[in-house]
Amino acid sequence: MAKLKLFTYNLRVDVPQDGRNSFANRRDLIRTRFPAYEAGLVGFQETVPHMRRWLMEAFPDYEVCGLGREADLQGESNPIAYRRELFDLAGLDQFWLSDTPDLPGSRFATDQSSCPRLCTAATLFHRETGKLLRFYNTHLDHEGPTAQAQGLSLILARMAADYARRPMPVILTGDFNAYPDSLVYRSAQGFAGCGLPLVDVTQATGGTFHDFGRLHPAEKIDYIFTNLPCLGPAFLAEDQEDGVYLSDHYPVGVELELS
Repeated sequence: MAKLKLFTYNLRVDVPQDGRNSFANRRDLIRTRFPAYEAGLVGFQETVPHMRRWLMEAFPDYEVCGLGREADLQGESNPIAYRRELFDLAGLDQFWLSDTPDLPGSRFATDQSSCPRLCTAATLFHRETGKLLRFYNTHLDHEGPTAQAQGLSLILARMAADYARRPMPVILTGDFNAYPDSLVYRSAQGFAGCGLPLVDVTQATGGTFHDFGRLHPAEKIDYIFTNLPCLGPAFLAEDQEDGVYLSDHYPVGVELELS
């Protein structure tokens, strides 16, 4: 049996108006505190190009995969980071949450915001066990509930099709911008397409979006779904120092079993 620590982490886009919690002021805290969690895999959200380059420099033991959501592949991305000593990359895909998922920058023509949304998907070879797994990481729309549902349906359909072609363990992480009582969340929780049952291993965690400590209670909008066994309850990385946080979301972690 091999153990794997996995995180979903909305890094919060670099906004100078965040003041003391702007990315420039959080970088040192992230660099010193987050490595203690010994993550083998991380699904990041809200990572613009210079933040992605910083991740590569600050965490040289990780490979960071994924480009931006705009038509020119710039802008925010949902990169997947994996520890090189644990994994080799067997395949990488990036598709847009739209009616034309292979068209960069595309959007649904319903109630979606002006922001394109995408999913980054990696097939990874775990060196110790010799097994493959698929990791999907996304960030659903923050305005349109119909667009959220369309986006998640597209991801689940892609996961089911991939699993039907070649069954293997799967992981879905992301900021859904939706609460646990939402239809979007329930559709993921109840998904069993092509014999692929997904379980939300973060069900027992508290709220994840805290707006740099200003929101009480924090809102639960970040999730981890998987068909892998869970070795303990999911947990929040609540590190902060003098009011400076890792992000406006708590990173959510869990330890999984690979066999």
